[in-house]
Amino acid sequence: MIVAEPGLEQEAVTRLGRIGFDQVAGYLQDGMLGLKSRPDLIRRTTRITAAALAEALTTSEQPKVIDVRTEREWQEGAIGNSLNIPLPHLSERLEELPKDQPIVVHCASGYRSSIAASLLESAGFTQVMDLVGGYDAWVKTWSRQDNKTKIECVAS
Repeated sequence: MIVAEPGLEQEAVTRLGRIGFDQVAGYLQDGMLGLKSRPDLIRRTTRITAAALAEALTTSEQPKVIDVRTEREWQEGAIGNSLNIPLPHLSERLEELPKDQPIVVHCASGYRSSIAASLLESAGFTQVMDLVGGYDAWVKTWSRQDNKTKIECVAS
């Protein structure tokens, strides 16, 4: 089911099809405005910035970072010890993920990770965060930092 700004439903269907989600049942008329009278049906995903994620990765309760980009994208550069599970395979690999640990999902810019966060939340994961701006934001954040405080972007 698509929930998109009015007039952008077809674009959403096209984008989903490009990443392997091609069974769209329909769309919510009027987008989020269509739910105005039903706030009980709305859930919000927590979002985290690159700087906040870097800080969280230095704590004893580190989040598990899930990279939902393609394997090729992940091999070109990744966040530390992230686990690569391409978005089209996420649903079939849920058993690999901890339910008792915070999870941060990211893609290149944020489109695929918002879908991933929704899938995880629907599967019962309660500590899900979406990296604002994705890997692109991570790289931009650390390209402006001095190397002493940098959390490395590593190729696997």
